[in-house]
Amino acid sequence: METDDKKREFILSYLETQPNQVNLKVVRQLIEFSKNNNYAAPDILYELMLMDQTHEKILTATFDLDFVDGVKLFNNKADRWLTDRGQKYLQSLKLQESQSIHSNLDPGNAGDTDTAYDGYLTQLIACKDKMQTEADKVTLQEFTIDLRHLLTDSKKLEEGALNKFQPFIERNWRDLSTPMTPILVELSRRFLFAMAYDA
Repeated sequence: METDDKKREFILSYLETQPNQVNLKVVRQLIEFSKNNNYAAPDILYELMLMDQTHEKILTATFDLDFVDGVKLFNNKADRWLTDRGQKYLQSLKLQESQSIHSNLDPGNAGDTDTAYDGYLTQLIACKDKMQTEADKVTLQEFTIDLRHLLTDSKKLEEGALNKFQPFIERNWRDLSTPMTPILVELSRRFLFAMAYDA
């Protein structure tokens, strides 16, 4: 998956969790959370502008960027961030990434495995209704994206790769453990067996 596609998946996945809040406050929160993924504010704003109503029509809002005067947002009276086209685009980004899960395994089994892990990730993100705070909902979204990137080898699997999520996981373990268990088992298998797929 291309770096720009990953960035867009991050942006759109976050915005998808913010219905009825098409405003600059959400954009500021997005920029704050994007720092955890090493995305700079100008990059995020530029992608938002490219995807807005006057360009690719992936977002319902329109952005007017001026790096001197700041950002203007025209929400076009929308109650959600993603257009129907944007929803389809986000699904295609997620599908593109999930199809590369276990791409180094036997091609005959790859499709079943892709579907399985995509299902577990979907179950995991569905836990957002159980989260007590808006911050936890956003953290869950970010955690799911990081897990997806680890499963597709687009993020390096190394010791401490998910350290920043430890307090969140400990706080919500009871709600998250069921969909997380098969994902963690797979990541552990890769880590413990030196990520060798040719055995």
